[in-house]
Amino acid sequence: MRNWKLVFEYELKTLLSKKSTIIPTIIIALIIFGVFNIPRFAGLFSSGDTEKEYNPMQEIVEDVGYVFEDSETGAKIKAALQLPDENIYENRDELVNSISDGENELGFVVLAPTKFESIWQDRDLENMAETTFSNLLQGIHAGTMLAEKGISLKEVNAIQNIQVEYTTTIMGKDTSINLLIAFLLLFVVYMIVILYGNVTATLIAREKDSRTMELLITSTKPTSLILGKVCASAVSAILQVAVIGLAGYLGFILNKDLLPDFIIDALSGTLTKEYIITYIYFSVVGYTLYLFLYASLGSMVSKVEDVSSATAPVVFLFLIGYIVSSFSMSAPNSNLVMIVSLIPFTSVMLMPFRTAIATVPTWQYLLSGGLLLVTTILLAFLSIKIYRQGTLNYGNKRGIVHAIKAAFNKE
Repeated sequence: MRNWKLVFEYELKTLLSKKSTIIPTIIIALIIFGVFNIPRFAGLFSSGDTEKEYNPMQEIVEDVGYVFEDSETGAKIKAALQLPDENIYENRDELVNSISDGENELGFVVLAPTKFESIWQDRDLENMAETTFSNLLQGIHAGTMLAEKGISLKEVNAIQNIQVEYTTTIMGKDTSINLLIAFLLLFVVYMIVILYGNVTATLIAREKDSRTMELLITSTKPTSLILGKVCASAVSAILQVAVIGLAGYLGFILNKDLLPDFIIDALSGTLTKEYIITYIYFSVVGYTLYLFLYASLGSMVSKVEDVSSATAPVVFLFLIGYIVSSFSMSAPNSNLVMIVSLIPFTSVMLMPFRTAIATVPTWQYLLSGGLLLVTTILLAFLSIKIYRQGTLNYGNKRGIVHAIKAAFNKE
């Protein structure tokens, strides 16, 4: 146990002292803290004036010229838009010249109650003036036709704008609100497992490549070595996530009153007690499971260059859980998603995600969590055996099946 403690303290100190660990952690923590402070910073740069409500009619009034070949429709448009006389031209040629000279950016030639021509110098991709003016003509013409039948436009609007009152009761989870936060936290687990898994496997392979492993084995038991390395990687990742999470929590607390309602709803709807417990349990236990797997695979290769090919199947296996999680949005309780969420190697991704967007039966929590824990313990013992046999193997890279057989045959 003393040797395990020494290995753990040394590896943890090494991981936490690396610039590749410190700098990204600080940068991400500052970004997360800064994101929650955006409403506060935005207030410092505002003019303090009350923001004017956007009026789409401005697009067809300011710097816009008109020619009315249909005088009756023109009179109605002029009254509706309160057009000044300088915006109205006698004919199309005068309007074109005003646009060419820069007096106007746009011109409309009204040919009939429901027909017009728009004239541009340079057309902006996002300019909706044509649509706005078309809707205006449509409204004016509709009002004229209704008036002929003795119906006022006000009466029509009253009928069309009848408000239907409704209330929504969600007994389970609101997927539309919880989805974003659940995906972000899912991605955190994915990145931590992939990054630290490769770090652990590469560290062990590098010790073999440099023959450092031979010195370590003579003074420390293989069990202490692998347990110390795995635990150090696990604690290092947890500390990183804790620092980033603390930065986000502080940013949220300091700016809670300034944040938009949809962010408050998303956080409160996702980060329930049930979800937090499920996320922590499956993330920590599942992360430990993969670390043991990465460590055993790292001990099976003799060169650092072989690590990526040796760990590729693990990455693919973990990626399956991430992909299924993406597809589970539409059917989180389907048979396929339910089965994959019970499998230990994919439940680390699926079960927390399902908890965020659906109501999961208690028996599935217990079965999935139990299988994950038992599998992690069994894989830990197996990884120790593979590590013990693989640390001094400097031959060709062995497959996982051959390594498992060799580990048990040597006992």
